[in-house]
Amino acid sequence: MTKPEADPITRFNMIWRVAAVLALLLGAYNIWSFFNSSRYQALCGASYWELSRAQLDACLEQKQNLEGK
Repeated sequence: MTKPEADPITRFNMIWRVAAVLALLLGAYNIWSFFNSSRYQALCGASYWELSRAQLDACLEQKQNLEGK
């Protein structure tokens, strides 16, 4: 016997759930990226994605100096 096809409504709901989870993950990444990039932009005048590792470390050191630690 052949396998019966899934109910179209069930398939639609599954596709909708997968799309919602992907949208949620992408949105969470965008929010994280925005706040992370904004922090480095405020401290160093450059985006997180534009800085080298040494420059990122210098920014973090500058942040610690501003916080008095």
